[in-house]
Amino acid sequence: MDCNIFVREVSKSMRKLSGSKCETHDEREFEEFWKDLTDKLGPTWKAFVFVVDKFSFPVHRSRGFCGVKNPGRRVEEDEEIKAVENKPQLHSLIADLKATRQGDLVFFYQRRIDEPPEKRGFRGIYKIISDPFYDDTDIRWDEYEVLGKCPSCGCAYSEKDNKCIKCEFVLTGKHILPNRLLIKCVAHFDNPVDDNTAYVDRTDPGELWTLLFRKIWGPGRARSAAPILPEEAKKIARLLYRVNCGVITQVPSPEPYPTGPKKPLDIRPILCEYAGRQAPTEAILQAWFMENMDKNVPVLKDVIGSQADLEWFGNEIIYGIGGDKVDILCTHKRDGVRYKATVIELKRGRIDQNSVDQIERYSYWVSQLVTANAEPPTQHLDLQPVLIGYDVEENAVTAASKLKAFTFTIPYRHIPRCSITILPPVILKYRIKACGDLEFGIISYKERGLTNYLT
Repeated sequence: MDCNIFVREVSKSMRKLSGSKCETHDEREFEEFWKDLTDKLGPTWKAFVFVVDKFSFPVHRSRGFCGVKNPGRRVEEDEEIKAVENKPQLHSLIADLKATRQGDLVFFYQRRIDEPPEKRGFRGIYKIISDPFYDDTDIRWDEYEVLGKCPSCGCAYSEKDNKCIKCEFVLTGKHILPNRLLIKCVAHFDNPVDDNTAYVDRTDPGELWTLLFRKIWGPGRARSAAPILPEEAKKIARLLYRVNCGVITQVPSPEPYPTGPKKPLDIRPILCEYAGRQAPTEAILQAWFMENMDKNVPVLKDVIGSQADLEWFGNEIIYGIGGDKVDILCTHKRDGVRYKATVIELKRGRIDQNSVDQIERYSYWVSQLVTANAEPPTQHLDLQPVLIGYDVEENAVTAASKLKAFTFTIPYRHIPRCSITILPPVILKYRIKACGDLEFGIISYKERGLTNYLT
């Protein structure tokens, strides 16, 4: 290509890009918009990103709900094709939904089908107005439809490769999404935030760390509903405001979600079957914790600390490029400043020495995750590791007893240096009660005897 032609094309692209981002909008206007929005949410709120595509997004947006999959698998029994529950995936999905609360924020991420980059990406902003529920009603808007079950055989498990997993009826452009929650739009923006603007553009502060790590890791790490840190939510909102020049529009032709019975997502019947035994999956333990993290559960509330200080919590939080993650992460705020993070690692079975060794592997990187973009900046943070399992090996208790509090400094360049204190780990045993709830006993990190551990 001729050099002059190349320069003209690049200049044209840059002018288009600059205009699309509306560089002249007043940052103070966004700060006022964001403060007004979050003040209405109250002191404790979370945010989630729900994955959609060009077929499902119009339905979710204009009918006021989020829908996620109902995982199943195809099996053959006695020469008969059946669709059965995919237990690990379903429990993981339930855990994601159980982290939500009415009043939390929702952003949609429109994944690629065949659209150009500027027509897909992050969309928003919405607020959750119901608890999660199961509903197999088909929901239409215009020519688009989100299904609750297969229109051919009635199978309520989600499709695979655009086909019903039971009868293989072709479902191109339609998804079976019966696990849902209701939402209300609080700020509709016409234009999405594309991936380059969200992840690459250095003219906007902050990073979408937890989402970026999933994207880098590739297929298989995406989640139907992903919790994001408060600072990540603010960045997405700021970019939406910026890309749309601060122009908030109306949701196109909104229609109410149908009235009718909605089945709550209740995990207790699942756990009841395992009373006195190990949980069937770590994911169902996560689901219980997500449902009860802010409920003042005995023993757990003493480990988590003051509910007034509990800023945020989420499950399956990725902190590393290689897909490294922690099961549960909590952040704590006092006087408007984040001062503590709690990392909970769950084991459906035994806690062993490797579980204790994990603390050293994640401490530095999780500390960066929760301090690098905190607003306002954090100058000191305590990190509390917690290990919870059905049983504990003696060598794990011995290893934990040798861990003392230690402090190090993260030498940030763009913000003041931050000192981090890693606290000695807390070890808990869980037991499933007949009612489907959990109870806990504390194993002191200095204690050697493991008897009489439950209250």
